[in-house]
Amino acid sequence: MLTKYILLLFFILVSSMEGEANRPNIVFIIADDMGWDDVSFHGSDQILTPNIDLLAYTGVALERYYSHCVCTPSRSALLTGKFGHVTGMQGYPLTNGEDRALPITEKIMPQYFKEQGYATHLVGKWHVGQSRVEYWPTSRGFDSHFGHRGGYIDYYEYDLLETWNIGEVSGYDLFRNLSVAWDVKGYITDVYNEEAKAIIKSHDITKPLFLMVAHNAPHSGNEQAPLQAPPDVVRAMRHIELPQRRYYAAMVKKLDDSVGDIVRALSEKGILENTIIVFVSDNGGLTSQTGANYASNRPLRGLKTSPFEGGIRVNGLIWNKNLTQGQHLWKGYMHVADWLPTLSRAVGIVPPVNIDGIDLWESIVSNGESKRDLIIEIDDYTGFAAIINGDFKLVTGDVMPNYSNYQGHTFKGIAGSGPSYADSIEKSAVYSVLSNLEIPFKHADTNLRNKIKISCNVDTSSKEICYSGNGTVCLYNIKEDPCETTDISAVNPDIVGKLFGRLQIEFKRAIPRIKPHESNLNALPSLHNYVWNVWRSSDTSSNNM
Repeated sequence: MLTKYILLLFFILVSSMEGEANRPNIVFIIADDMGWDDVSFHGSDQILTPNIDLLAYTGVALERYYSHCVCTPSRSALLTGKFGHVTGMQGYPLTNGEDRALPITEKIMPQYFKEQGYATHLVGKWHVGQSRVEYWPTSRGFDSHFGHRGGYIDYYEYDLLETWNIGEVSGYDLFRNLSVAWDVKGYITDVYNEEAKAIIKSHDITKPLFLMVAHNAPHSGNEQAPLQAPPDVVRAMRHIELPQRRYYAAMVKKLDDSVGDIVRALSEKGILENTIIVFVSDNGGLTSQTGANYASNRPLRGLKTSPFEGGIRVNGLIWNKNLTQGQHLWKGYMHVADWLPTLSRAVGIVPPVNIDGIDLWESIVSNGESKRDLIIEIDDYTGFAAIINGDFKLVTGDVMPNYSNYQGHTFKGIAGSGPSYADSIEKSAVYSVLSNLEIPFKHADTNLRNKIKISCNVDTSSKEICYSGNGTVCLYNIKEDPCETTDISAVNPDIVGKLFGRLQIEFKRAIPRIKPHESNLNALPSLHNYVWNVWRSSDTSSNNM
């Protein structure tokens, strides 16, 4: 009771803060296409992520954190607090040749915080519109943007290759605000890491900081070189059996190093103790298929682009020094759309209304019940939908079997005993930083690895696995069967009917996508000095205006 009282008191004090400078800083770090089994606090001994893990052990790990199954919808939901289908951003992610964007009529996260005196910065990926200047980050509430505007880039050359009807099309996609960043050199994870540290170092502490670091890692690169990492880091992963998984592990290692460096930079700036740090993945990993990065969502079923748990149940944690005295594992449902109201409340701002996101701050702080009991996934491009309500999950429409099965079990091979997890923790940057704070990290809940680890007896060769489509639906008790092995729709027609009815309400709210995945020849990089740059003026009609 005393612990809960202290945490609730903290919540009240934060909520009643007056003055811009006293508001907590926010650093929001997004991994791209990172699998459930690719952070070691979920139990993996193959890929170690000690910096990320320590934030979970001394903060709050989110056991049931959900996102949309692909990047553009998940980032749209994050920024607006609305489900992707409500803003017309559902389904297949934006390509660089589309004249489509998150509608400019939507007020988004950096705008809310900027109004409250925050310095707002984005480092890394945008991916919610780039054909017009008014779609760019600096037109939508960010004071600065350094990064790529599209879905991914080559880790060294910073270009993006797309295949159009006319053939392969390539262009440079790295910008500093409105200008092409031709002068940049280096591995992109390191480049973004240095930029994030520079922003923290130069930050005017009389204002609160809102910094979003949206890494390219560990998304795959272009088809000709999908997995890229410095050779010495790859070589250090020789304990991993499969070479493609070894490259992926090195990409994750560089991502984890960046998390540690950012925490150290906050500490050196003297603002860590008044900072809220969030780490999430935008969606599940892509183990195989086109654009695979060899991530693993094991033992969850499905990949990125699927409505099964491997596509939408993802890594998530929140850290603040004042959260460390409580429960380090929160079991409630949370959706990516909830971050806008939750972080607003966390820093003493009245959360916006008329959104799908729910303010979960008090529930997380007090380890209480979640106010969210509804998760929605609609993809009218592919033609599937899913709904989670309470203990049950319904999947309908046409899913893609190759993206909806069990994968990753062949990736787990380790040569020898592998690296020492305890050593990796003690050698990490976050461990060093926490040693200077009054945080009982030496007694941190490292047993959380066992508490959050999902174990399922899955027969990956079984032909009895349910795939929705052609009138077939799949129903699961998602609490008892997180790996979605047993369809219970036949014996629970009442639950199927209830969930299907609720899903129809969301279909009526959905804004249909207009000409999805259609590239315009005016966007050809060859017309713009081989850059994926602005190609349509603001006075031209658009379905997003």
